[in-house]
Amino acid sequence: MILALFWLFAVVAIWLPLRLVVYGLFISISFGTLAVVPLEMVGGVTLLPVTILSSIVIVRVVLQADAAAIVDAALNWRHLGVLMAFLVYALLLTVMAPWVFAGAPTMGLNIQQLTPLAPSIGNITQGLYLTNSCVMTLAMFVLMSNGHGRQMCRKGLVIGGVAVVITGIADMATFGSALLDPLRTASYTLLTHAELGGTRRVVGLHPEASGFGYVALSFGSLITLMRPGEGLSRGWRWLGAPVGWSCLLMAALSTSSGALAGLVVLLAVVVFDTIVLLVRGQGGAAAGRLRANLGALTSLAVAAGLVLTVLPNIGANIAEVFDAAVVHKTSTSSFEERLYWNTVSLDGLKATGGLGLGVGSTRASSWFVALASGTGVIGSVLLAVFVSNAVLQPVGQIDFADRLLVGGAKRTLLVSMLPFAGSTTSVDFGLLIAFVFAVMTAIPVASAQSRSGLPARSPSSRHRSKPVAGAQRPTDR
Repeated sequence: MILALFWLFAVVAIWLPLRLVVYGLFISISFGTLAVVPLEMVGGVTLLPVTILSSIVIVRVVLQADAAAIVDAALNWRHLGVLMAFLVYALLLTVMAPWVFAGAPTMGLNIQQLTPLAPSIGNITQGLYLTNSCVMTLAMFVLMSNGHGRQMCRKGLVIGGVAVVITGIADMATFGSALLDPLRTASYTLLTHAELGGTRRVVGLHPEASGFGYVALSFGSLITLMRPGEGLSRGWRWLGAPVGWSCLLMAALSTSSGALAGLVVLLAVVVFDTIVLLVRGQGGAAAGRLRANLGALTSLAVAAGLVLTVLPNIGANIAEVFDAAVVHKTSTSSFEERLYWNTVSLDGLKATGGLGLGVGSTRASSWFVALASGTGVIGSVLLAVFVSNAVLQPVGQIDFADRLLVGGAKRTLLVSMLPFAGSTTSVDFGLLIAFVFAVMTAIPVASAQSRSGLPARSPSSRHRSKPVAGAQRPTDR
């Protein structure tokens, strides 16, 4: 029944307004354990809803986009050219490395043991996942290049946050029962009943707490720092704040070490930003951001005071969980096992002379190690250059709501990197990071084109007979 409903939506999504498909895409991120194709039909490979819907969004956006805009975004090094060069290099390496460096030490993807390098199904599946994320960045870039696409993604972000909260609550409410089992059909090892410090870890509809913690933290950080409701109606503004804070609460309830550390970084980012704004004493947009930061910090302090007053023992429980999840994380057997994965993967990298083992050739417990061992020094440098260029790209003169999007994306990249780097075992960076990459690059580019007098190309620009000054045709068809 569940699969039938999903595939009905997937088929109808070919004709639905694009905004509804984008909303569904953000919602699908919360369903990280639902295999939408029976495992026996695809050799045990898990195809998730987000994989299918992201492919549909890519096709819809590309078919509606101006070909010149797509080519410029993909090849211009100031836009996504370096990211696409990284993808091409990674795929070529993935094809050749298992043959050229056959026998190099790797950690098996499905069986966690030392395995000699050889071509495997993992090279195909992980290569496809990485391709999907990079091309999704391109599709999001095109969407974010015009005002209508930005409105679409703002709403999708809030709706996706609601899905995170609902799945987290559903996981807590159904603990000990089998009610969510129809949504947990992936081939992964599911750690849905884990505890830490005597506290049950919330996993939502993800294989384990670290995955749910990363998603909840990312949505919470994006909504809190980007404030997507600023570019929407009052109802969306009122909805955005509680949804963002609820996502952050879900991240804390996951008790994931990465998520807890990310929450600390998020708090530090907000405090630092507030101090800078107070020292500068600027008005206008900066004053609005200062009021929002002070309101958030005040609300957090009041909420913490009320909780500690009503539940005086919770402080000790929180300290115990933080101690177990973060402080003494390195003394656990899980940490030692994951450290071994990294050691083997780096040994494999050395065996290739730094060129890399190929995407999907080895398992690591850190995204940085997975990136280095999978794509080598050249691939790592290419991606680092792209990220640096995106972060340092000048924003220019844009309105307050768009400036919040760009600034929030950059800060979220910093906040989410801790849980992401600590829990991701492959080179693929996923949809949320792809969205962040697109925001950081697309909006400054659109701003620069606007200042130069060039109209920002929208995804549907090929269907316009004549450009209209000061307006852009919606991409939602």
